[in-house]
Amino acid sequence: MNAIVYLRISQDRAGLQAGVERQREACLRRCEERGWAVLAVEQDNDVSAAGKRKRPGFEAMLAAVKGGRVRYVVAWSLDRLQRNRRDELRLYEAAKDYGVTLALVNGPELDFTTATGRLVADQLGSLARYEIELKSDRQVAAQAQAARKGLRSGGRRPFGYEQDGVTVREAEAELIRGGYRSLLAGESLGSIARDWNEAGLHSGQTRYAEGHKGEPSEWRRDSVRVVLLNPRNVGLRAYRGEVVADAAWPPIVDSATFEAVKAVLTNPARTHRVTSAQRLLSGVAVCGLCGATVHAGGTTRPGVANYRCSGSTGHFARMAEPVDAYVVEHVIGRLSMPDARELTVRDSHPDLATLRSEQHGIRERLEQLVTAFTDGVLTAEQLRVGTERLRARDAEIDAQLADAGRVDVLGELVNAEDVRAVWDGLSGARQRRVVDILMKVTIYPPGRGTRTFRPESVGIEWKGAR
Repeated sequence: MNAIVYLRISQDRAGLQAGVERQREACLRRCEERGWAVLAVEQDNDVSAAGKRKRPGFEAMLAAVKGGRVRYVVAWSLDRLQRNRRDELRLYEAAKDYGVTLALVNGPELDFTTATGRLVADQLGSLARYEIELKSDRQVAAQAQAARKGLRSGGRRPFGYEQDGVTVREAEAELIRGGYRSLLAGESLGSIARDWNEAGLHSGQTRYAEGHKGEPSEWRRDSVRVVLLNPRNVGLRAYRGEVVADAAWPPIVDSATFEAVKAVLTNPARTHRVTSAQRLLSGVAVCGLCGATVHAGGTTRPGVANYRCSGSTGHFARMAEPVDAYVVEHVIGRLSMPDARELTVRDSHPDLATLRSEQHGIRERLEQLVTAFTDGVLTAEQLRVGTERLRARDAEIDAQLADAGRVDVLGELVNAEDVRAVWDGLSGARQRRVVDILMKVTIYPPGRGTRTFRPESVGIEWKGAR
């Protein structure tokens, strides 16, 4: 009689498949003892049956049962075969329809052609699910307790730290610090992902697509975003999306830098901003007629880029190159002046601890007001009035925390012997950031019939020290 062996282990962090191999030996031994011919051995390694990820080994085993090719399905235990009700029913119905017996190394043989076999299988399945749910409840409680103490509670190795989650892995930590600096200097998440991939350090996740299963995943803009927004990098312990304690591990970056990056990445307007592939003034300059941002789009003749108003195509369309050149000359001229270093001086530094303490109090008060409204103590109007001022101050603190971490993107320019050479070496994103820090650029229509560049058609308003 033919048998098919099914193997599964939920977690295989070391990638050694040791658990699956132990199951294989025991299941094959059972087949040999009973004189069953093994049609196939199907396995799912590091795939939890309780999750949503597909189990190709389980599906292949089920197909063999429905194909009438096997008489026995051999597994280590019932919870290795199924751990959710949906798959349990699929397997049980197929076993009943095709007269298949489930032979468990750690359990009985379940003959689905008899009422007794079906009853026992159903009871064992219910018991297995109960034990799984009970274990899950214990794990959730333990994880919550560890989080409140600022401790790690297992899981995949976090990028920037060793497997213990506490010791900093310096090579990765330096990439993370560089990622914060680059983002605040105007670089895109995509460019940071390329830098990290070129450094040869992967995200720690593995790919599951056919043909690439088990290969390390390369960095993408979304995975870089997750890393940069992770409070663990600033020495805070988060649980279910909320910071609950100071962490037991050392921080990789300071609070000001983290808050600045958080402000950039969570800014709703960010999804509408141009990418690093645009021209110097894209998304930076504004239209002199309506105040909308300017973008590079369309050409009046082949190979010649234009600037246009994003608010109305009828406001202007003019050659981008002479406008860029005019602005760049002003930037280099200003940064070459003897007092250029003063542009990087801050008059004051906010007390970050005091700001965070005030913000915590504000958010506690907001929760109290919402509770009072829910309990009927406050009216909707009283809630609105009570929260309006608190939310405004909360936003002010967010801005102050973010501003405290802005990197000095002017530093290498104002300290350079050759400002133009340093400028030419910057990426387009960083050049736009410098322009945005130094000046407000307003572009006006050049005038009907104008064929030469007119400086008065580009307004430059210096922002002063930053």
